Amino acid sequence: MWLGGWVMSEAISDTGPILHLHEISQLSVLGAFERLSVPGLVADELNAYGLDIAYLEKQGINLSIVSVSETDRKQALAESNERPIHPADAQVLVLARNAGFRKTVLTDDLALKRRLETHGAVATGTVGVLVRAYKMGRLERGDLESAVDALFDKSTLHLSRAFRAYVRRLVTDLP
Repeated sequence: MWLGGWVMSEAISDTGPILHLHEISQLSVLGAFERLSVPGLVADELNAYGLDIAYLEKQGINLSIVSVSETDRKQALAESNERPIHPADAQVLVLARNAGFRKTVLTDDLALKRRLETHGAVATGTVGVLVRAYKMGRLERGDLESAVDALFDKSTLHLSRAFRAYVRRLVTDLP
């Protein structure tokens, strides 16, 4: 389940959730994780958006960049699957595999989510991170609702109308 499985406080992230939370001024919710690990290609993508490690650490995010070998990345890309993944996401998959698929993976990429879930990993997107922060008391209900609205209206995250309706119901039904 995308909202469950918050057993460990360490997570692996691809570019999407960090970028989208930055776009809606909610990077601080990533502080709900003791440590975030990103592979080198994700760090490169974040740098291209002006989100280098120093900036993210100033936002209260304990971030580590983990090297992934070219051989491991290529192997992850070559694995049979009906939906291909990007090279940076292949590195995320390698990190998850190296952790025994026991760490939560933050991603909004459906192809990567499906691959991770076939291995029993917990994968959650930006919405799930916001809900986690709310459940941990890091966001008030009004702030959660505003953040979700901003995610839909101001970020580069592309969500279907059906998913938007589902998320609005989910947020409404939270205690």
